[in-house]
Amino acid sequence: MANTTGEPEEVSGALSPPSAVAYVKLVLLGLIMCVSLAGNAILSLLVLKDRALHKAPYYFLLDLCLADGIRSAVCFPFVLASVRHGSSWTFSALSCKIVAFMAVLFCFHAAFMLFCISVTRYMAIAHHRFYAKRMTLWTCAAVICMAWTLSVAMAFPPVFDVGTYKFIREEDQCIFEHRYFKANDTLGFMLMLAVLMAATHAVYGKLLLFEYRHRKMKPVQMVPAISQNWTFHGPGATGQAAANWIAGFGRGPMPPTLLGIRQNGHAASRRLL
Repeated sequence: MANTTGEPEEVSGALSPPSAVAYVKLVLLGLIMCVSLAGNAILSLLVLKDRALHKAPYYFLLDLCLADGIRSAVCFPFVLASVRHGSSWTFSALSCKIVAFMAVLFCFHAAFMLFCISVTRYMAIAHHRFYAKRMTLWTCAAVICMAWTLSVAMAFPPVFDVGTYKFIREEDQCIFEHRYFKANDTLGFMLMLAVLMAATHAVYGKLLLFEYRHRKMKPVQMVPAISQNWTFHGPGATGQAAANWIAGFGRGPMPPTLLGIRQNGHAASRRLL
């Protein structure tokens, strides 16, 4: 039965050995933590080492990697410990609030950063001149600071609400407790995440529509040349005259479309000589 007093559950009595389900949880959580730490560390080193990647989207990627790596290194060990001790919290109530605050903080930070990345990707493609001129290192730093500030603003108020950040036995972790929307900020949290996800998908949808409209191929309409005595005139006269000149029909000066070919041929022959 879950704890409803707002305080973390403490272990009573001797520590019972973990069951088979607990072993599976420990293995999977440990694997997720190791893969997360290794992957984020490799991506961060690649971005920092290669100067060609010192650009706006890769700065955002670096920030996401660092935040995700910190979350894996800080929050996952407490989850492993709670699973190891039979879905119980063996640390203090303050540490439970801190771990829950960091988990919510990194969750909102990832949502805000993904939205900012979608906006910058749209600006880079739809308004590339403005993006190339304005998206500097300091602009990226300002966007990252804004994302962190908004994340702290969303994650910090429940710290002062008694019973909001607590240990959830079913989840084996300290996290935001979702209750009836009048009892705490559950509705506000869910609405904010839903709005961020919807806005991110809307920006990418608009980007796809922009790409489709600007890459839509139009059929080529061939305009025939008009001739009565091998002297062509009309919109397609230049191309037809060039074709006839190559085939050996007609005399006279070289058509305009072949002037570059003849000049390049003479230049190549001079280089060979």
